[in-house]
Amino acid sequence: MKKLLPKLWAKITALILLVVLGAMLAASAFGIAMLATYHAYTDGGISLSRSVQRGQTYDDDMSLAVSCYAASLDGDSLGLAHYQNIFSAENSNFFFRITDGDGNVLMTSPYTAEDFSYHSFQPDTVTYNRRVVSETKDFADQAEYSAYLDEVSGKYALEHTEILRTNADGSLTAAVSYTASDTKDVVVNGYIRSPLVAKDGIYYEQHWVRLLVSFRYGLIAAAAALLAACIFLFVFLLCAAGRKEGVEGIHLNWVDRIPFDLYLALAALPCALLAYLYEGNSGYGDAVFIVFVAAALALAILLGMSVLMTFAARAKAGSWWRNTVVCMVLVLIGKFFRWLGSGIGYAAKNLPLCWKGALGWCGLCLLELIFIAACGGDTERFVAWWFLGHAILTVPVVLALIAMRKLQKGGEALAAGRPDAAVDLRRLHGEFRKHGENLNNIAAGMQKAVDEQLQAERFRTELITNVSHDIKTPLTSIVNYVDLMKKEDIQPEKAKEYLDVLDRQSARLKKLTEDLVEASKASTGAIPVSLERTDLNVLLPQVAGEYDDRLRTAGLEPVLTLSPAVPAVLADGKLLWRVFDNLLSNVCKYAMPGTRVYLSSEWAGGRAVVSFKNISKYPLNISAPELMERFVRGDSSRSTEGSGLGLSIAQSLTQLQQGEFSLSIDGDLFKAVVSFPPAQ
Repeated sequence: MKKLLPKLWAKITALILLVVLGAMLAASAFGIAMLATYHAYTDGGISLSRSVQRGQTYDDDMSLAVSCYAASLDGDSLGLAHYQNIFSAENSNFFFRITDGDGNVLMTSPYTAEDFSYHSFQPDTVTYNRRVVSETKDFADQAEYSAYLDEVSGKYALEHTEILRTNADGSLTAAVSYTASDTKDVVVNGYIRSPLVAKDGIYYEQHWVRLLVSFRYGLIAAAAALLAACIFLFVFLLCAAGRKEGVEGIHLNWVDRIPFDLYLALAALPCALLAYLYEGNSGYGDAVFIVFVAAALALAILLGMSVLMTFAARAKAGSWWRNTVVCMVLVLIGKFFRWLGSGIGYAAKNLPLCWKGALGWCGLCLLELIFIAACGGDTERFVAWWFLGHAILTVPVVLALIAMRKLQKGGEALAAGRPDAAVDLRRLHGEFRKHGENLNNIAAGMQKAVDEQLQAERFRTELITNVSHDIKTPLTSIVNYVDLMKKEDIQPEKAKEYLDVLDRQSARLKKLTEDLVEASKASTGAIPVSLERTDLNVLLPQVAGEYDDRLRTAGLEPVLTLSPAVPAVLADGKLLWRVFDNLLSNVCKYAMPGTRVYLSSEWAGGRAVVSFKNISKYPLNISAPELMERFVRGDSSRSTEGSGLGLSIAQSLTQLQQGEFSLSIDGDLFKAVVSFPPAQ
C-alpha cells in the first residue's frame, strides 16, 4: 500500500471512486433516513406510501384542478381542453370534484372513477377574468372623466379609452375598455385511483416507494459497505497528500503554495455560485433537481477533498498556518507595529541627546503660529492644517537632529583618539549616511596606521629576539673560553687584569642578551603562564628575604608592611617572583644609600596592591611612562650596570598575568605598584 501513495494514477482513481461512492452513500443515507422517519422498518412502508400520496404531485394536481375550473369560468376553451387532456383516464390517476358552499357540484374530472384509495378536500378561491369592451358612458366634464379613469385603472387592467364626442353643454361621451378579475369561493375534493392505472407522477412515486421499501434492509448493508469504502479511500488520499513519485519526504506542488484561506474561499465559491444559479430549485422539475443535487454533491466532494488533501500536505510540511493570508496580514501588521515602536523608541532614546535642536524647532514652530494668529482671517482651518503639516514635518526634523548628533559623537570619538569607534549608520540616509561613511573611513585609516605601527613594533621585537639569539651563541663561547683562560697560569699580572675585564664585561653582555630575549618574549606573550592561587603576603617576604643581604650591602634598610586583609590572587608564582626580583634589583642599583626601602601589601579599590618605594640617588628628571620604555635608565650617565629593561619586563610580565603595573615619581621618590584582582 505504501508503494501506491506517491502514484498519481492511484490518487486520481481513489478520488473518482470516492466521488462516486460518496454520492451513492449520500443517496443511501437519505433513503434510510426517509424510511426511518416514516416508520417503514416497522409498518412495511404504509406511512411512507400515504405521505408520498399527499406529496408534491398531489398538491400540483389540486392546483391544476382549480386552474381548470377557472378556465371554464373565463370561457377559455383551449385552456379547458388542455386541462381535460391532463386529467383524462389515460394520463392521470387523479380525480377531482369542485363544489360550492352548499355542496352543489360545479365541476368534475372528465372521467368517473368508483374506487379511490385516498381523497382530501380543501377550501379554495377561484380567480377568473371578465372582460368589458367599449363601455359607453357620459361624463359631466373633463375632470369627471379623468377621475373615472383613475378609479378604473386602480381596480382593473385598463386597455383602451376614447372620447366619442363633446356635447353642446360641455359634457363628454366616451368609450372605455378594461378587464376585470372576479373571484369565487369553492371546495376542491381530490381522489387517487386504486389501483394506479395511468403512468403519471403518482404512479412512478409509488413505484419507487415500493422498490425502496422492498430493499430497506439491503440498503443498510450497502450503506455500511459504502461508508467503509469511503473511509478507506479518504484515509488513503490523506496519507498520499504531499507524496510524489521519485521525491523523498513531503513535496508541495503549486496548489499547496496558494494561501490556505484563499484556497478555501476559492473552493467554496463554485458551490455558492451553483446554489445561486439554481435559486432553491424554483421552477425546475424533479429530474433536473436530482441531476442538480448529484452534480452539486460530486462537486462538493471533489472540492472538499482537495481542501483536505492540501491541508494534510501543508500540515505534514508544517506550513499550513504560515501560508495563509491571515497570517501574512498579521505578520505585516506586527512588522508595522514593531517598526513604529522601534522608530518611537529610537527617537525617544536619541532625541534627548540633541535637545537644543528640538527646543529650537519647537520655538520656531511656536513663533510661526503666533504670526499666523496675529494675521487674523480664517485661522481655525488654517491652524488645523498647520498642525497636521508640522506634525508630519517633525518626523524628518527629528531624524535629521539625531543623525547630526550621531555624526557629532563620531567626530568627538575620532578627536579623542579612538580609531575603533565607528558611527552607527543605521537610520542614516542621504548625505548624512555619506558623511558617516567618510568618518568611518577616517577611523579605519587611523586603525590601519595603528595596526601598521604595532606590526612594525612586533617586527622590531622579533628582530631583537633573533639578533639576541645570534649574539648569545658566540657570547657563550667567549664566556667559556674566558673561564678556561682564568684557570691557566697566565703571565704577566697585567694580562690577568685584562682577563678580569673580559670576564666582567662578557658577563654583563650575557646578562643584557638574556634580558633582551626575556623582554621580547614578555612583550609578545611567548612565555607560558600558569595562573594559580597565590598569597602575596607569603611571596613578598620571601623575595625580601632573598634580597636582604644585597640591600644592606647597598646601605639600604628594608621596611616590610603586610596587610592581613589582602586576599589570594590568581597569578603565576614564577613570573610574579621575576617581577618582584626586577623591582628589588632596580632598588639595589638606583636607591640612595643610607635610606629606607618600603615594601607593603594592602587591599584598596577592590584589588590586592603591592608597592615598592625608595629614594633615588640620581635626579629623576624623566616621566614615569618614559622610564618604563626599553633601554631607558634612571642613571642618565649610564655608569651603572643596568640594561634599562627591568621595568619594561616587569610591566609585560604583570600584564601577562592579568595584573596592572604602574610607576609614580614625586621628586626623588620612586614608587612602583603591582595590583591584581582577588581570586574567585
